Amino acid sequence: MGKGLKSSHEKFKKEAKNTLYKGIDTKKKKVEPRLSCLEELSTHLSLPPDILAGAPIITATGRNEICLENYKGIIEYNSSLVKVQTKACKICIEGKELNILYFTEDEMKIIGFIKAIHYL
Repeated sequence: MGKGLKSSHEKFKKEAKNTLYKGIDTKKKKVEPRLSCLEELSTHLSLPPDILAGAPIITATGRNEICLENYKGIIEYNSSLVKVQTKACKICIEGKELNILYFTEDEMKIIGFIKAIHYL
């Protein structure tokens, strides 16, 4: 801009703010986390949310035994790796001499020396 010319942008900005947003709170409000339908239902029925949602439940007894509930299928299985598909994610159990002791439609027991449990 040349000398002597002054921008009136700030003036228009203030005027627009006073007229356009008059009576409206433009400050950001805190958004409260909402419960999912299943979480709300479980609260009303006094049930644990993992039962309704079908979340995987892993119960480790020491480093030698894992009970895994709510799984959909076995993806990979050998003596050092057991990979399982659940509704929410894949679960990978690493170790030595791993063996699936038993499995049913929704529960399995894995024994052996367990090194790690990964959620993929």
